[in-house]
Amino acid sequence: MPLRLDITLLNERYDAGGGEDPRSAEWPPHPARVFAALRAVASEEELEPLAELECLEPPVIHASGAKTLHSRGYVVTNHDLTISDLKNKKGGHQTHPARTSGFRQRTSSLPEDARVQFDWLDGDALCDGVVAELDRLARRVPYLGRSTSTVTLAFSRVADPTPLPGLTTYEPTIGRSPLSIRVPYPGYLDELNALYQDDQPAWQAAGPRARRFYREAGADADEETPAVDECLSAYPDLVILRFEELRPSGNLVSIFTEALRRKVMGQTEDPLPPALHGHGTPGLPHVAYLGLPFVGNEHADGQLMALAVAIPGLEHDERLRILRGILGEDPEREISLRVSGFRQAFKLRYAPDERLPYTSTVERWARASRTWATATPLVLDRYPKDHDLAAVVAESFVNAGLPEPHEVEVSKEPMLYGAVRLKPQELPKRCQGRLYTHARVTFDRPVHGPILAGAGRYFGVGLFAPEFEEERR
Repeated sequence: MPLRLDITLLNERYDAGGGEDPRSAEWPPHPARVFAALRAVASEEELEPLAELECLEPPVIHASGAKTLHSRGYVVTNHDLTISDLKNKKGGHQTHPARTSGFRQRTSSLPEDARVQFDWLDGDALCDGVVAELDRLARRVPYLGRSTSTVTLAFSRVADPTPLPGLTTYEPTIGRSPLSIRVPYPGYLDELNALYQDDQPAWQAAGPRARRFYREAGADADEETPAVDECLSAYPDLVILRFEELRPSGNLVSIFTEALRRKVMGQTEDPLPPALHGHGTPGLPHVAYLGLPFVGNEHADGQLMALAVAIPGLEHDERLRILRGILGEDPEREISLRVSGFRQAFKLRYAPDERLPYTSTVERWARASRTWATATPLVLDRYPKDHDLAAVVAESFVNAGLPEPHEVEVSKEPMLYGAVRLKPQELPKRCQGRLYTHARVTFDRPVHGPILAGAGRYFGVGLFAPEFEEERR
């Protein structure tokens, strides 16, 4: 018999933002979020039922329509006020004076019916004992999304998976559709466990593997867009460090990424992982250091809003050592960065849960798109003997392990609002003397970011930003 999960939203609201676009609401609740909530309440001895649940096919979802509510304001953060903050007259939270506050945008769904149901049609693969253990876990879950959306959960078997009256049924589909939902997959539990060990947020496990398209049951399949293979980035981890106070100009990107590189390598335990220094790993991507400029908006000025470290796919232990080298043992700690030519240190902060400014979020640089344009110039891998810059740019993508773009535009001038202009002497030292250009490339399929290409891709240049049709009109 099918396995059913009954969800009741006790406050008749669901406070959770969309994963890839934090400005959108998540509705209906995503099965991956429910799975993560179950993992959060489970002890190490209670993981086997979850390992069996993640192997089932994505569930059918029954939910009502919902209105979206947006709210903005300052909320208390986990960052304590320091003596330096007080000297600089940096204010704290009004209710919690010893803590700082951060600006957050909240998105909520107000459903017509507070009940939601998931049906796993292949749930008969689970024995009755596993179902009973899942139900015990479910009854311990206090909320989904944010703590303001309290819930009750209950698993059971149903002979007839007919939904409650008034609920709309959504079913998985192999074609593309506007409704993309995160679901657990085989190995999702291991991903959550690894993120917990690294003190990382659970949403980082919900990458492209967790995405499935859903459609309303009974919808005409001919109206769907045919499925398109998407290309994943070589960098599943992007650790972003936001500038707290002073924000440097974009043309200083190379000296700031070099300072970050020195700091990370100095803080990482010996022996350094090969992916960190890049020696002895020919043909494999290694850790890249990025400056994230404000680009793509008509008001963009190219200032560096954050620095970032892009980490390629690595074994868990090696990845953990690099993360500790970036953040130290305490990820809440403010990071102080000394940069050549500046007397004062620059303050950086790791805040993956904050959604503004958008430039300083993973979503800004990791979204899938067919069209990408340079935020910082691309340094050519070789000199174009035939003066065909576009061909060498396309070759740079292949050299970086990415698909070859089928359209390439090159320009001496930036092709995005705010994209960084660099003089030859402002390139990374390893790239000086080489040709460089701005570019826009289009692929025959969506490609996930971050996208890095060219000879300077590990040292702060050659960063591309996704473009979408509605942004180019």
